[in-house]
Amino acid sequence: MPAQKPIPSPQDDVGTALHLLQEALEDEEQRIRSEGAQAMTEGEYDTATEVIEFAKRLQAFQDKVASLEREWRNLEDVREHAAPAVQEIVSKRFFGRGRSPDITSHFAFCQPLLEVLVAMGGKAKTKEAIDRLGQKMKGKLKPKDYETHKSKGHQIRWRNSAQWARNWMVNHEGLMKKGEPGVWEVSDKGRAWLRSLSKPKRPK
Repeated sequence: MPAQKPIPSPQDDVGTALHLLQEALEDEEQRIRSEGAQAMTEGEYDTATEVIEFAKRLQAFQDKVASLEREWRNLEDVREHAAPAVQEIVSKRFFGRGRSPDITSHFAFCQPLLEVLVAMGGKAKTKEAIDRLGQKMKGKLKPKDYETHKSKGHQIRWRNSAQWARNWMVNHEGLMKKGEPGVWEVSDKGRAWLRSLSKPKRPK
């Protein structure tokens, strides 16, 4: 099995926002299509037709968001390979903006979240998984992690970080499955990654 890539450090909030938006849009599209199909089954053909058309337009919007995400990653790559003086100038706001040391990194939630899901049988409802994760990380979370995040609808910071970690593992590393809406599930790759972490390192 090839070596697992190390989890990177977070760099910006723009990428995070795009990930979360894409995830929310996908969940909403699934819900709309499901309820549209139900309307068709119940004979509400006009309603079903309009809902399906709306779902198509929502899918087109999702494609635009995905394109924006790719463009943002390209900008990050350009910055990453630029001269130090250029990096200094373009890093004032979004690029390379390090996370406060008083706030737990988004990526610090990945391993414990997978461990929680495995302990819960491999999958769990979102709220149950997050609540269990909060219990597991209680001794590691910092005071600011319990503050509300004004830019994220006043959600508790650590709960938002858990959502971000889940989305990243689904969309970028495949450590979690997309699954059904409202359910978080570890993937086979995620289980293998956890096992690789528990193996003792061979001396060089």
